[in-house]
Parts: sequence; C-alpha cells; structure tokens
Amino acid sequence: MNRLPTSEFRFYISRFIAIFLLLNCMFIAIFYYDLNSEMETRASNIQVQQKALLEGKKDYIEWVMSSVVKETALLADILTQRKIYQTAALPESEQKQWQLRQFANALKVISHRKEIYDQIRYLDIKGNEVIRINFNDGVPTIVPKEALQNKLHRYYFDEVLRLGCRKIYVSPLDLNIEHSQIEIPFKPMIRIATAVFDESGTKQGVVVINYLAHYLLDGLELFNLNSGTNYMLINSAGDFLYNRAKPELEFAFMFDASKSATIYSQFPTVAEQIKQTQKGQFETKNGIMTIESVGSLGRDNPYCFQEYHVSGNDSTRWKLVSFSSFDQQLNLYNALISHATLFVLGFGISAILAALITHYQLRKYRDDKQIHYLAHYDSLTNLLNRWAFRSKSEQLIRSYTKWQKPLCLIYIDLDDFKSINDRYGHATGDKALIHVAEMMTKTFGNNALLFRLGGDEFAVLLHNDKHLDQPEQLANKLIQMLQAPIEVAPQAYDQINISIGGIVEHSVHTHLDELMHQADMAMYQAKRAGKNCAVITRSEPQ
Repeated sequence: MNRLPTSEFRFYISRFIAIFLLLNCMFIAIFYYDLNSEMETRASNIQVQQKALLEGKKDYIEWVMSSVVKETALLADILTQRKIYQTAALPESEQKQWQLRQFANALKVISHRKEIYDQIRYLDIKGNEVIRINFNDGVPTIVPKEALQNKLHRYYFDEVLRLGCRKIYVSPLDLNIEHSQIEIPFKPMIRIATAVFDESGTKQGVVVINYLAHYLLDGLELFNLNSGTNYMLINSAGDFLYNRAKPELEFAFMFDASKSATIYSQFPTVAEQIKQTQKGQFETKNGIMTIESVGSLGRDNPYCFQEYHVSGNDSTRWKLVSFSSFDQQLNLYNALISHATLFVLGFGISAILAALITHYQLRKYRDDKQIHYLAHYDSLTNLLNRWAFRSKSEQLIRSYTKWQKPLCLIYIDLDDFKSINDRYGHATGDKALIHVAEMMTKTFGNNALLFRLGGDEFAVLLHNDKHLDQPEQLANKLIQMLQAPIEVAPQAYDQINISIGGIVEHSVHTHLDELMHQADMAMYQAKRAGKNCAVITRSEPQ
C-alpha cells in the first residue's frame, strides 16, 4: 500500500483496529468456556498442591523439632544420672576440673557427631555456665573457664526456672546474640532448655542446647516448587522467619527500623484472615493463600512425648504460609498456550478479514471525501465555494448573533480581470486567481473563512476578535501584497489590482442577505473611488 495521507492513515488504522478487535472478540468467545474450565482446573490443582506441600513442610518441622527436644531431654537425663550438679558444687580443685572435663568431652563428642548444635551448655542454678561447647563450624571446642558467662538475666534461663520437673522450654526462633550484639554473619537459633533436678526434686541447674535453625530453614527449600509461589514461615506475631521471595524481611523484627515488616503489612487486605486462620485456604484478588499451623495449638502439642511436656508458649506456635500469585500461575497467556493453534488461526483470520473490510471502507471513505470536496471547495483555488459560503456563513451568523458578537463580511473583486484573460489567456487568468487565493490565506490565516464565489469574486468572513479590530488594515495589507508583479507570460510581468468592500455588523438581528448587500455596496464604493482600494463600513452597535 502506498504511503497514505495522515487523515486516511488515521481512518484506516482506527477502522482496522475496531474491526480486528470485534472479530477477535468473536473468536475469543468461542474459546472462553474451554479456557475458563482450564483456569478453574489450574486453580484447583494449585490448592491441592499447596495443601500437600504445606502438610509436608509441617511434618518436617515437627519431626526436626521433636528430635531436638528429645535429644535435649536425653542429655538432661544423662547429666542428672551422672549428678553433674554435685561436681559443679565442689570446691575448686584439680579433681573437680578433671570431672568437669569428662562431662565436657562427652558433650563435645555429641556436638561433633550431631553437627547441628551451635552450643551445648550446662548452667548452675545461678545462671553461671559450668560447661559450654561451641561448635565452631565443625570444630567443636570446650570453652575455657575464664570465658564462661553468666546467663541469669537471659529470657530463656528465666523461663526454664519457672518450669517444673520434666518440662522443656523452646525459645523463639531468632538470631543469635553474643555480648548484646547480633552475631555476624546472622545465625538463626532456637534454644531448647530443661532443668536438672537432684534426687529430692530440687532444681539444681539447666541444660541448654542452641540448635542451628538454618538447617531447619534450609530443609524447607527441599519442599519448594519453582512455580511462582512464595513460601513463608511466620511466628505468632506475624514476623517472617522464612520468606522465599523476600529473604531481606527474615528476622526484621530484631532490627528497630524494620519492625513493621510483618506478613500483615505485606498483605494488609487479608491481615485479619491470616490471624484468624489456623488451617485453610482463601483467595485474594492477586492469588491463593494457604495456611498451615505448626507446633502447639490448644491442647495439641506435637513436641510432647512420654513424661516430658513442652511448654505451650507462643514460641512453639508458627504458621506456614504459601502465596500462589495469579500473575505467575493463572495468567491468560499461559492458558492460551495449550490452544495456540486455534488462537493463531483465529488471530490470522481476524487480521485478513479486517484488512479486506478496511480496504473496502477506505475506498468508500476516499470517494465520500472527494464528493464532499467537490461539493464544498473550489477545485482551482482550494477555497470554499459559493454553496459552502452560504451554508457556513448562515451557521456562523446564527451562532454569533446568539452570543451578540460582531462579524465582518468582506467582498473582493479583481479589477480589469477580463483584460488579463483577453491578453494572456485563461491559463494566466487561472494563475492570477490562484495567486490571489494564496495571498488571502497569508493575510487572513486560518481564523477566517475564505471563499471563491465564482469568476473573479472572493469573500472573507471574519469572526476572530483580533481580525475584527483591524479589518481595514488586513484589507490594505492584501492590496499591498498583490502589488508585487507576477509572471503572466514568459518575460512578461503584471500586477493584480483588487477592490475590497466590507461590513462590520454588530446587529443581533442581521441576516446573510443583508450582510451580502452591505458588503457589495461597500465594494462598489471602492470601485467608484478609483479601484485597487478598500472600503469597510460599520453598523452601529446595539
């Protein structure tokens, strides 16, 4: 297709798009029910999939935590049977230090073999560390006596002292703190502690195991699917302990600047539902959220075993949350892939039909445009013709009289135009008419209606305030511009003279015929005044 004029290009594009979209809507309607069914199936599959995955994660967490809790109880039983509290209470001597080293070496072996405990400690009833084994990234060491610390005022020690016999405390999952500072690199930690009692049932000390919780969190990755789903683990306050998509939010509650980075702030529209839901699923406008509670819930405490009971505090209550985004899982593009052949076929047919129909409409548009042009414009000068003069002038007069605004009608007649035709021929006469039209356009611009009434007669209808203030100046400017001679024949130049008559009408009851008569009278005054001049009259404002 040849390069189209701007108006035709806009017409073609707008019609093509409209027809193309209409046809595509018809084809899409054919696919709708099938696609809708597939989307519902996918959503159902996501729900089933996420329920199964979170149940697996829950079983994994509870299995890991139960194992750690049982091992803590086992250590407490062993230290109780070996009466470590008696050794710790002995006066300082080489015998005491030797016995404590035997205990420490045994705990060091446990640390080396298990590889999941950052620290194993025994504290006396005053909170003093008696034995402390540091894992040291796979190289367990016994902390020397002078480096041992007092933990009397740490929250977990205080919690254990409140517990009775066979009770186990599980701390919140947080980042390890050493010497009042968060340890770098970050070390997620859970402290499991239980008291050691003597034969009379008197509390003598505390066993504390610092479990390296990154093993627990890393294990959650094994259950993840690369399917656009974000998996999260939150505590009872909604803080992130694990966030697959935004790991920077993990443990943000330990930093003052990030206390608001909870799951409730990330999903504010469903915050209350998350709080109230212990197990279940619900849809948001952006995706499907699945929730599974982990740990103690009411009377159900999965970490209790035999005669041991894990305290049912908030630290053992977590929630596993998954959020499957519709953008990633259920977008229309993915659904259409399975119908690619039919969709491409429908797309192609729509494009072809739209092009054919638009091409036909473009031809009709061109024909209508040409008919309109011939009916309203003078083909020689491209000015509006006599028929358009009457229709547009009457319309403008009605509008301006309604708002009580003045108008100016100007008649232009070429002086002695017949002599130009007789001397140089009609082609030269046409050239003169075209030249006059061009000078009119330059003089009055686009804010005036310009007409060729026929022969050598022209008209101008001024309605712009700027033009109405100076119609005489504009008329004289046109006369001056036409004084420059034009080439009427090879090596022959002549100038065009015109007579101009106009009327500035202020009456609210004027009619076109009256304006034409007044302008015609003014033009003949110009003729009688010697031609090549302008006469503009004005009616009295009412």
